Amino acid sequence: MYKIQVYLPPESLRKIRKAVEQAGGGKIGNYEGCMSWWKVRSSWVTMDGAHPYHGEVGERTEAEEYILQCRVDEAHIEPVVRAIKKAHPYEEPVVDVVRLDEKSFLSV
Repeated sequence: MYKIQVYLPPESLRKIRKAVEQAGGGKIGNYEGCMSWWKVRSSWVTMDGAHPYHGEVGERTEAEEYILQCRVDEAHIEPVVRAIKKAHPYEEPVVDVVRLDEKSFLSV
């Protein structure tokens, strides 16, 4: 099992959530569409050769973003990452993939 986290602009939240679900992400037991998201403030400097979604080349940009997070099983990790990157408007989307330890699934 993996945890995926992706930074995205607020206006892309629904599109990326749908892409994740359609690719098989966000399923936990008898539940689907299991995701969390929260607002963050991010900054970056756009370098020469980039085609930024927000901001201008050579300038520091600050923007409100969301972090979307969900679990994905082994069989769906690659399709989910591909779906995120296809649906994402950024030139270089930040997608973090973390393999979860079996201790995350211990029974009570």
